[in-house]
Amino acid sequence: MHRSEHRRLKRMAQRQENTICFICREKGHAAKDCTKAVVDARDKGGKKVVGICYRCESTRHTLSRCKKPEDPLNPLPFASCFVCSLKGHLASSCPKNTDKGIYPNGGCCKLCGEKTHLAKDCELRKRDQSGTAVSKIFGIGKEAGADEDDFHVFKRKNAEVSNDEKDENKQGNRAEVQAGVHVDRLKRRLPGTLAKVKKVVYF
Repeated sequence: MHRSEHRRLKRMAQRQENTICFICREKGHAAKDCTKAVVDARDKGGKKVVGICYRCESTRHTLSRCKKPEDPLNPLPFASCFVCSLKGHLASSCPKNTDKGIYPNGGCCKLCGEKTHLAKDCELRKRDQSGTAVSKIFGIGKEAGADEDDFHVFKRKNAEVSNDEKDENKQGNRAEVQAGVHVDRLKRRLPGTLAKVKKVVYF
């Protein structure tokens, strides 16, 4: 066996070790290879449960691109949970998955420490942006020291979350712009879509 082949196999094994199963939340295998799998890629009726929009069941787009408004009583009617195999919720909000929440690798919200939401969706952040005084959240009162540590820590973490959001938006915009450039090039190559050249007449 060549050294390059040996390195390639070693990298594949390392990648496999770091893979986390969405069904049992253990390391070392993917959901498709899980021995504890209760659900397959299709439900009991034969319909797909992965690769669809969980809000409208379309196979043409995913949940992030769905234009249908969210129903607050049943936000994900077509989602299928990998943990309990019931419909209507994802593994992140499953009642049987309270120890890890939406963080399969472990972790929590940077601002409040809960496992039920991301830092960008944190209530503390929403209150701060709406103008509610952060001092009410942390209880900084007349006994506060000169540096008011809690306030500054919260502001710094909030700024980090905002910067992460901006970076994600920039990457998404770049991808859309690149896709638009490819479509524009294609239009220029197709017959009948070329722009007509203006005729200039001199007197």
